[in-house]
Amino acid sequence: MLAELRWPILERIPLVGDLAVSPHGISIALGFLAGAQLMLRRAERRGVARRDVPDVAEIVQSLVTRAAVGAIVGARFFYVVTRLEAFPDPLSWLRVWEGGLSLLGGIAGAVLAGVPYARSRRLSVPLLLDSVAPGLALGIFIGRIGDLVIGEHLGGPTTFLLGWRCTGAVGEPGAPYPFPGAGPGTAQGCFDAVLHQTALYDFLAAGLVLAALLAFERRPRFDGFFLVAFTVLYGGARFVSDFARDADKDLVGQLTGSQVAALAAIAASLLWVALARPSRRRPYAWSPPAFAHPWRTRDGDAELPAADADDAEEHPSAGTRDAAPEYPSRDGAS
Repeated sequence: MLAELRWPILERIPLVGDLAVSPHGISIALGFLAGAQLMLRRAERRGVARRDVPDVAEIVQSLVTRAAVGAIVGARFFYVVTRLEAFPDPLSWLRVWEGGLSLLGGIAGAVLAGVPYARSRRLSVPLLLDSVAPGLALGIFIGRIGDLVIGEHLGGPTTFLLGWRCTGAVGEPGAPYPFPGAGPGTAQGCFDAVLHQTALYDFLAAGLVLAALLAFERRPRFDGFFLVAFTVLYGGARFVSDFARDADKDLVGQLTGSQVAALAAIAASLLWVALARPSRRRPYAWSPPAFAHPWRTRDGDAELPAADADDAEEHPSAGTRDAAPEYPSRDGAS
């Protein structure tokens, strides 16, 4: 091993008396807020339907509120159903404050909570999810910082150059403990061995996926492209990195629940591309570098009646496919 990463863990930040907050919770909250803001910016530029829709900010706010609730429910539900033997008491399913959330379950729950609202408002789900994709990558990138601070999601011993050694728990002079730890009360992460730090792998993967999505924005893309790209890139990275985890490796063979979910999401995304063939729908909603939406004039007036646009959304074979002309952007690029 060329080098090893070292830092002490901090499980709680003391405030007043016995009151303390978790760095993990803080980073998740900051990641969610930053991701929501990035989603809003993309939705305002991309639009939320193939027609002129006012009050995009208000729509995104409503979606984010629903997504927050769905994310908590989905994250807890997926965590519990993949570890039912650890939750014999149904009331224990509700004790979220004791820990136990799934990132991929939270993403699924957020999407499922937002889709009914989008459909009721006759919005374009692919366009909305395209705006969500970079926000998800940013949220994961920031959220994983909390996992690194508390020494979460560890694997077994390694000689990998990104291997991590905990130098002790803040305020606990007895650490580090012999691998794999002294027992249930042991501060997580404080072992006398260099271990896989899979939260670090996920942190780096999310950053790379975010950079890739921003790079993909330089060219025209079909509706749904960015969500598919996020699913394939992040899902693939998560599938690989979870092999280094030291827990939850028995859902299907030696696969973790997150690996199974990642494979299912990748397969569903690619199947949608193959069957729906969204790339054939023209003009593309995302057509940079400086573009006006093809269904709007430069003054912002809608060119397509709402009914026509919705009909095209529900029946993609009508009007806007194949025979539809390309709409140039302001600088002449299509």
